[in-house]
Amino acid sequence: MDRCALFVDASYVLADGAMAVHGTRRGESVSWDYEGLLGLLSVMARERTGLPLLRCYWYEATVDGRRTAEQDALADIPGIKLRVAKIRPGRREGVETEIHRDLTTLARNGAVSDALVLSAEEDLAQVIADVQDLGMRVTLVHIAVDGNWTISRALRQESDDIIEIGGDHLRPYVELIAGAEPAHADEDGDVVTARPLANGHAPAGAASYQQMPASSGNHAPPAIYTAPVVAEYQRPALQLPRAATREAREPRDGRDAREERTRDDRARDDRISPPRLLVTARTPPRRRSPGCSCVARRDST
Repeated sequence: MDRCALFVDASYVLADGAMAVHGTRRGESVSWDYEGLLGLLSVMARERTGLPLLRCYWYEATVDGRRTAEQDALADIPGIKLRVAKIRPGRREGVETEIHRDLTTLARNGAVSDALVLSAEEDLAQVIADVQDLGMRVTLVHIAVDGNWTISRALRQESDDIIEIGGDHLRPYVELIAGAEPAHADEDGDVVTARPLANGHAPAGAASYQQMPASSGNHAPPAIYTAPVVAEYQRPALQLPRAATREAREPRDGRDAREERTRDDRARDDRISPPRLLVTARTPPRRRSPGCSCVARRDST
């Protein structure tokens, strides 16, 4: 039958959706408007396939497999079929098992011709291949987080089509809970504050789904290192000043005083030390006696 159906892995949509909008995957930090979110996904499915929507299968997992009060409120929304799986420690079972069962049953019964899957479970690749053999067309819905892929390549390769939605589509349906996350500045520099809201009762915004081209889901992820980062590593090293010499470090007045003391010390030394005299001993000449014509002979000793 020419109808479509939605298969939503809640842990993937709520975590990556909050990350795309508010930069956090903490479920207790955000509040979702589930009715608004379901409306967005329903419009997206109808516009993409051109077919009426059978229903939305919503998958969650708990430790004991029992529904919480919040999940009961979610199940009350018309058009949602809630599946609560039990988490088994150490085993990759639970949500993917429930998705496998519903996809296979609908495909074998010919209940739907198109399925839109919102999940990042790589184990679903084989399930998708199996229902495609039964004539079902499978489209993956990818939530873009900072332009990066969160769905494995194997899952993308098995799908017939990929739809990409981002923070702009989901922003009207998720808000921060006051005090749960620090306030941050938006693009205009204004501080964004969250309103205290209860999950499932946030006011829906006026934003609507805008169909994206099929090629938009296969764009290449952005480069890891951007120009500002490269420029930071190319910045020249800081030049440290050379160590100053003793003459440069010593003040001018200090040098003058030191030179003056040196001159005074030299002058004082000159006054204390008597000058050295060179004395030459001279032998007085001998006198000749009157009437003596001989010359006095000087002893050789």
